[in-house]
Amino acid sequence: MSDNNAQEALIDQYVQENRISEAVQLLYELILSYAEKRDFAKAEALHEKLYAVDPMALTEIVRAGEAIDEAKNQSVDPAHREIWKSLYEMLSVNEGNALYYAMKNIRFDAGDGIIDQGQISNRLFFINRGNVKVVFSGENKEVLLKILGEGDFFGNDQFFSATVSTVSVIAQGNVKASYLENDIIKKWKTEAPALESKLFDYCQKNDKIKSAVTEKGMERREHSRIPLPVKMIFQLFDGAGEKIEKFYKGDVSDISEGGLSFFIKTTKAETVRMLLGRRLFVSFSANLKNGETRLVEKSGQVTAVQAQVFDDFSIHLRFDTPLEKALINSLEGA
Repeated sequence: MSDNNAQEALIDQYVQENRISEAVQLLYELILSYAEKRDFAKAEALHEKLYAVDPMALTEIVRAGEAIDEAKNQSVDPAHREIWKSLYEMLSVNEGNALYYAMKNIRFDAGDGIIDQGQISNRLFFINRGNVKVVFSGENKEVLLKILGEGDFFGNDQFFSATVSTVSVIAQGNVKASYLENDIIKKWKTEAPALESKLFDYCQKNDKIKSAVTEKGMERREHSRIPLPVKMIFQLFDGAGEKIEKFYKGDVSDISEGGLSFFIKTTKAETVRMLLGRRLFVSFSANLKNGETRLVEKSGQVTAVQAQVFDDFSIHLRFDTPLEKALINSLEGA
């Protein structure tokens, strides 16, 4: 049995014998030892155990937590920290560590497709070396929007809002990058509650792809939308393309020839995010300018899911086939 394992066994013995102060002291020393060795998983597990053994051992709990954070901070790759200096300067030590240790490293070769337009992605990428090209496809042509390089990021819309990508991103040469997957946001809510909003703000202020779209005057939507505040029901399609019998309710927000958006209310955010990419059948009655009503029934694919306030979620649906333009023009409010 190693020295550390023997000490952990001794801690358990102290706890059984109700020698709590001795258990706390030994736990504290072990945490410092593991933190110094950069074994952060073990150090954090023992930190949790310290809190469980004696929640009132505040001095040891706080100091042990600070020691882990400091050791993590010192082990951050200096080159990475320099590249993303403006981001880390916005964060506390704890938030910076939570961000850095949530990142995964990846490499791409020239020509590799990293994100495909119209496809689902949940990753936020940070370029550490190399260049990527951002391409928009539409009307039978491809438009180069931007070349991104070291210190740039992409994928933030999909990471924060659960939407399909509106552009393609392709490696222009050999690329080294780090990425986050959006399931980390749930963990951050307890470990670093302000990190998500700070990272979102950083991305909003430094989004070079959005700036390029604006500069080139490109309109991402093919059709203009009009407000349509009516009640609707929807059904999911199963893997065989058959409608599932259960109905769900929603509130239409707006509509165009190509699709519509609607709101649903639920506390189950993860369940709603699973709608992304699913096919739905929607049904609602719309008022026409001539005073008549028209039953509209369409199928389509969910292209975006966005959280709103008070447990509301906005769902964006792209129709399989466009609505008739005459119907859009005849709607009340068009």
